Amino acid sequence: MHPVQLIAAAIDPADPDRPVLDIATAIGVCAVTGIECATVPRKDLFGKSFTDGAALAAPDSDRVSVEAYTALRYKWERMSSWICDGTMFRRLDRVGVRDAVFSQLPMRPWAAYATTSYKKHGALRAPINSGSKRVWLFESRIVDCSNMELVMDWWARLNAALRLGFGRSILETLDCPIFVMSKVGVREWMAFETWARPRKNTALYAFLCYLLPSQEELRHEYA
Repeated sequence: MHPVQLIAAAIDPADPDRPVLDIATAIGVCAVTGIECATVPRKDLFGKSFTDGAALAAPDSDRVSVEAYTALRYKWERMSSWICDGTMFRRLDRVGVRDAVFSQLPMRPWAAYATTSYKKHGALRAPINSGSKRVWLFESRIVDCSNMELVMDWWARLNAALRLGFGRSILETLDCPIFVMSKVGVREWMAFETWARPRKNTALYAFLCYLLPSQEELRHEYA
């Protein structure tokens, strides 16, 4: 199974943004999925500027499946964060991504993509999840959230540091200005930095930093 299959199946036929296929189809091998099926010319989906051939299952094929065409022409596949299980395609903002990460798993195979750039085709690289597997695509990085005990431990530590007064950018870079360190506490920063330093360059650490509450959310929380 491939994410384009889930997305194509989930797009509501009444959705005005659902791509209309007005191209003759023929049996061929889909460059995206590697499956032999009903296809259209690859050039009708990918233009000359397409450079992500490494994400294709059959990069030498000049055909793409109807499912791939439908999913990758659907603008919200690229221009939003999303989660899809083949029955629904749900667009997510950052809070929605956070809620989905910590919510109950979908019962069906699913894929999910979180982005801040809105430029890449998440469906080309997002892993398919089933069972207890919880793997997200965050920009171009694979983030394994399957060990929720570990995820919750890191999440608690990052939230505690944020609420002490170390902002998101400080937590992301571990570059703490002296005035912040002096205001919040040198001992507190050193304890957090010692824990965070060996984890800083991991995809999970970057993903959880992205999911941290905004200053606006914190203000509402304190109110």
